[in-house]
Amino acid sequence: REVELTRYRDTLFVLWFLLVIIKMSGFALAGVDLQVEMALWLLAPAAVGHMIGLRFHERMISSNSAQVKRWLGSGLLLVSTMGLLQTLWSL
Repeated sequence: REVELTRYRDTLFVLWFLLVIIKMSGFALAGVDLQVEMALWLLAPAAVGHMIGLRFHERMISSNSAQVKRWLGSGLLLVSTMGLLQTLWSL
């Protein structure tokens, strides 16, 4: 509630970046082949997705603040529920 609507994207990006650093560090320490060459091939599609995401973000920011927060909350709830169901399903 205390985060400004325009700062949500920055906050989520920093959180995502920290989680990726932790995950990739764990993979590297465990000796997992990170397939860097294949990751470089994925930079172009990632750039296209990034541009689409920026346009979507601009549209969201220009709309109603309460509606945006509702959509973000619904998305986070959906992803969390899917993760919990996947965990329960594998038990």
